Amino acid sequence: MIFSPDAFTGSILAVEGIRDAAVILNGPTGCKLYHSFFSDRQFPRESSHDPMAFQDEFYFGQPRVPCTCLEGEDFILGSLEKFERALAAVAAKETGLLVVINSPGASLVGDDLESVIKKAGLQDRCFVMEKPGFSLPAARGFENTALALLEHMKLRPLPHPQPLHHFASPKKVNLIGLSLLHKHWEGSVAEMKRLLAFLGLEVGAVFLAGTSLDEIRESSDAACNIVLFPEYGRRVAEWYRERFGTPAVFSPLGAPLGFDASECLLREVAAVLNIDPAPALAEVRKARQASYRQISRFHSFSGLPKGASFSIRAESSLAFPLTHWLYSYLGMAPLAVRLLPGSDPEASSSLKAFLEEKGFCEAWERDPALESADIAFADAHTLQLLKAKGCCKAGIEIALPDGGYIHFIPKTYLGVSGALLLLEEIINGLRST
Repeated sequence: MIFSPDAFTGSILAVEGIRDAAVILNGPTGCKLYHSFFSDRQFPRESSHDPMAFQDEFYFGQPRVPCTCLEGEDFILGSLEKFERALAAVAAKETGLLVVINSPGASLVGDDLESVIKKAGLQDRCFVMEKPGFSLPAARGFENTALALLEHMKLRPLPHPQPLHHFASPKKVNLIGLSLLHKHWEGSVAEMKRLLAFLGLEVGAVFLAGTSLDEIRESSDAACNIVLFPEYGRRVAEWYRERFGTPAVFSPLGAPLGFDASECLLREVAAVLNIDPAPALAEVRKARQASYRQISRFHSFSGLPKGASFSIRAESSLAFPLTHWLYSYLGMAPLAVRLLPGSDPEASSSLKAFLEEKGFCEAWERDPALESADIAFADAHTLQLLKAKGCCKAGIEIALPDGGYIHFIPKTYLGVSGALLLLEEIINGLRST
């Protein structure tokens, strides 16, 4: 069994990742409850802690993802009357962009929702996401919705203060392909901003995790787009390249997870923008030195982590840099690496080639439930099953859904801080086995 969200969820969370945008879900209440809970937990907004402020007909005590609450007869007779009332109520409560997303069942009814939006005079701040992808992988729905959003917003090139310079803001970059579906996304944004500051760069839009509509409107003048997770951003980066000529930066090692992949991404950014990567690389090197002292002491009395085994279930942009780092830096052996649906093809090919080169062909796309590894990396539900079956001694959550642990301190698995957090969890996981 694979616990992986679908495109319907990915589409909803793409919109909910924008600070001043909201989803109107045209569908039954059952389609609302989880998505409202999840979006509020991943990205709480002001006053979202007070359920009494959301007792309106279409909110049902939850602050996010208001829903038309369709019932059986609505699927037969049509849902326009309910949608008209819901649109008016939500538009009065929410001041930003509204995106209407049909549930899979409601999409079959074929109601002309756009006519209701035009009748209400809301076409400038509301549109219908017709084809999120539904049962396709979450990343597909996320990107489909992100591209529809860009088309609706009709982004234009910003004026250039220096006509001979290609970019209006040469020190600004966008982060592409980060979502509420990624574990510790807030900490990841903070870490990427911190590392890029060593290169003299500032982050504009984070597409789409915690960003604003204004940041998206001003994203066309970025010096480059840094794609953190290609599954969630490759087509978006291509859209920017075609419209504005914005170069896209992809790391050959996938997401910046681990020291090697973090250095690789920083070098790629520096090369594209023709700047010196040395200050940022020095920060990575400092963390390497600090971690070596702890690793060497642990190895001196345990012989680990070298030789310990691991299994992974994740998307390829995470699985590839993690596998590369665990093997190359810690000397750990991959027993099973299973990719989630919708994984990036390029990262998948690179991961397969790496496993073959290092003599671990059998690990490629092998189910972690068929092996007994020292440490497993996956979502919380998968880890619970693996532990119950005796297929891992320790587990590290690198993906959602998580186990419900409430974090007060921002964390990340990306960059330098993420590498140190992973090392801490790996070493302590091995120590307790």
